This record gives sequence, C-alpha cells and structure tokens, in this order.
Amino acid sequence: MKYNTILFDLDGTLLYTLEDLADSVNYMLKKYNLPTRSNGEIRRFLGNGLKNLVIDSLPDGENYEHFDKFLEEFIDYYNHHNRIKTKPYDGVLETTKTLADMGLNLAIVTNKGQTAANSLMDDYFRPAVSLIIGDDGTHKRKPDPEPIDLALLKLGVTDKSKVLYVGDSDVDAATAENSDLDYVLCTYGFRDMDDLKDFKPVAFIDNIKDLINCI
Repeated sequence: MKYNTILFDLDGTLLYTLEDLADSVNYMLKKYNLPTRSNGEIRRFLGNGLKNLVIDSLPDGENYEHFDKFLEEFIDYYNHHNRIKTKPYDGVLETTKTLADMGLNLAIVTNKGQTAANSLMDDYFRPAVSLIIGDDGTHKRKPDPEPIDLALLKLGVTDKSKVLYVGDSDVDAATAENSDLDYVLCTYGFRDMDDLKDFKPVAFIDNIKDLINCI
C-alpha cells in the first residue's frame, strides 16, 4: 500500500449533515425574526466551521447586533439536534471498517465544534476511526495545516508521503495542499465537480468505496 494513514473531513465526506445544519440555522433565524435560508444556500456556506456558517447565514453577518448571543444559542441548539437527519453516506461505514481491518491509521479532521464532532464520532465511527480533531478553540482551523499536524502528532505519524487526506470541498483541497499531503476529493458532498475541477487530487471519487482503489 502506498499509504498507511488516512485523514478524513467529516461533513460532506463521511456524513450527510446538511439538513440538521440547515434546520438548526433556520430555527434560530425564525427565533430572531430573520429571513430563513434554503438548503442550497446553507450547502454553499459549509466548510469553514459553525461560526462562519452563522456569519454567512445572517443578513448582516458578524455585524448583527445580537451576533454573539445568536452564535452561542445556535451552537447549543445544533449540539442537541445534530443526529436527527444526519447519516453516513452510502458505503462509509463499510469502507472505514475495511480500511481499519487493512491496518491503516484512520482519523477525522473537521472544522465542526469538538462537542458535536465527539458525539458524531461515538455514534458512527468507533472503533474503526481512532481519533477526531474538531474545533475546540485552541488551534487554527482548516485550511491552516495546524489541525492536520496535530492529528499526525497524536497518531505518531511522521512521514507525510504515507498520508492521504480525503475531503469534498475547496477548503479540503487547500488544507491538503497547505499540509503537503496527497488528497482525494469526493464529488458527492457539499461541492459539485464544477467547483472542484481545477484542483489536482490523486483522484476524484463519486462513492467512498472507490477510495480503496487509491490506497
């Protein structure tokens, strides 16, 4: 095998989380008497963490007079409603198990808050995936390489030529490139092929099962 370690993005790569995120955003927008957003709009806003999702969803962005309170309430609401419509993409659970059985190190690196990331990890990915690095406020977020480096440190992996990153967005491509990692882009997630075509991954895949052929 060319690789001994795979780092996954979470939203749009392993889990379909769009509807729970959209429902949570729109619950808060309605609560504050603000215009709601379509699923298509929310889909475009994803990839840079919950704070940026809120900034993009609010008409006045971070300048909204109740921004801090809105963000705090949104995160709390989403943390309690993040497993209603969320589900793994087809083939994800089987593929992660197969990769783990092959002896590969598997970890998730996400811009999702650490609390929500932990709960989703526990529900869907243990024991195949051994580690999840979320946004806990102590390190920079993707596309900065810091969370990637933190994951590799915790895994005890030093040879980046043996590491493959798997994501679904321009943020993921930038993350991998900034981290000097080979990467695969999934075309079934939160970005279309038109959004991804200018990047140079090892492969584009339209089903996670095809990842096996990239190892």
